[in-house]
Amino acid sequence: MNPAQNTTLPRQRWTIAAVVAVAFAGFAARTAPPVGAQLKPLNAEFAAFLSKADAAQRELQNGDPAAYKALWSHADDVTLSGGFGGAIEKGWPAVGKRLDWVATQFSNGSNRIERVAGYASGDVGYLVQSEYLRYRVPATGADATREYRVTMIFRRESGEWRIVHRQADSQVTKAGAQ
Repeated sequence: MNPAQNTTLPRQRWTIAAVVAVAFAGFAARTAPPVGAQLKPLNAEFAAFLSKADAAQRELQNGDPAAYKALWSHADDVTLSGGFGGAIEKGWPAVGKRLDWVATQFSNGSNRIERVAGYASGDVGYLVQSEYLRYRVPATGADATREYRVTMIFRRESGEWRIVHRQADSQVTKAGAQ
């Protein structure tokens, strides 16, 4: 590569990045509610999918991962940053294996879910919620509770909503820098 091409390539990358950013900003401005606006109710199809996901999650919390796993995309770009900590899982083989393991951590589970925010437009949706879980730990028989902050991202694949990302953590108490 000659030196003249060496300086042109970074400029081309920045130009492409700028065009993508402007296009996305325009799309977001047309599809997202204005800042500070009350979120509208979720469309019926997306809300029905979320109800199905809630029911499947309760099955997971009772030791059966099948229904919950069926709602996930099986693509290479799915990710799971689970509430039990550990590495961020990427790709369906790793995420599916992690969900199988998660199911072994619960029995006799129930939950309460509080939706904080959600939105779906076209083929993409997101959800932010708080989850309050009660369950029995299979290894010890002890009753336990967990409280999670959750963010999920969804996309439509072949006309069906699928989970493509879930992040859950238990840092529900605000703490200052140490």
